[in-house]
Amino acid sequence: MRLKMTQADNLKRAASTIDLHVHTTASDGTLTPEQAVAAAAESGVQVLGITDHDALHGIPAALAAGQRLGVTVVPGVEINTDYGETEAHILGYFVDHTSPGLNAALEDIRRRRLERARNIIARLSALGLGVDEQRVAEIAGDGSVGRPHVARALVEAGYVKTAGEAFARYLGRGRPAYVPRYRLTPQAAAQAIRAAGGLTVLAHPAKVGDDLLVQALIDQGLDGLEAFHCDHSAAQARHYVQLARQRGLLVTGGTDSHGPHSDRPVAIGAVRVPRWVWTYLTELSRSRAGSVEIKRLLDVQRGTPERKQPNR
Repeated sequence: MRLKMTQADNLKRAASTIDLHVHTTASDGTLTPEQAVAAAAESGVQVLGITDHDALHGIPAALAAGQRLGVTVVPGVEINTDYGETEAHILGYFVDHTSPGLNAALEDIRRRRLERARNIIARLSALGLGVDEQRVAEIAGDGSVGRPHVARALVEAGYVKTAGEAFARYLGRGRPAYVPRYRLTPQAAAQAIRAAGGLTVLAHPAKVGDDLLVQALIDQGLDGLEAFHCDHSAAQARHYVQLARQRGLLVTGGTDSHGPHSDRPVAIGAVRVPRWVWTYLTELSRSRAGSVEIKRLLDVQRGTPERKQPNR
């Protein structure tokens, strides 16, 4: 079950000092990068991964806030891709957020997302649901325009009560206003991330829905699996830790938090991520150029008993 956020959560100590999967207003989150870092610092999170959808422009502000507040900010990104008929999200960590190549690729994705949003608005209009494109852009702010912003506009206009209802009735796959997105392959996303010096990780693999597909994606050269996630049960987390070790991959984890005002709020740091996850991620990042050293680190991780690793 997904962990819910309450108004008092920012005053509580987080379950984990590490959260490697957080979204901000640079994409579809509801906290600015500075606010996300402040929320992390307030709750005791020491390592924060900023992984906005198809966007890197929130990273500089997050890094500056992290310096001020004593939070280690990991520059990252999340890219939505399609593997056949299955949606697969690829996370990139330690990317060079100034990389011209990666920024150009993400700009192209955002342009296509805007075109998609306009087509969705046109379909809604044909259904008798008037949604103002300018208002959707205002809701998105600095973020990449997407269906969540259209959903919020539908809520504001009184057509639905929640963003979830908007997706269930109009915006979800197979619903009357659904428009297929630009189909980017996992290989293309991973290539762009690696070209910017990043590590590639399959986000929330349980949501892929088929371990044969997960294995096929691993075969394409991913660096890791996100085992710890708000939508993963404890059994699923253990399963993907084991699979990662069997395949010589890194393990990552995080809340996938979109902030307190999102449709499904999750508090930053609410998912318990073991400390060894960060240890091996940083060591691999530092030694990325040395294949022998990478193999040694991954061999060590596979042999590291999870129960002996403290979270704090």
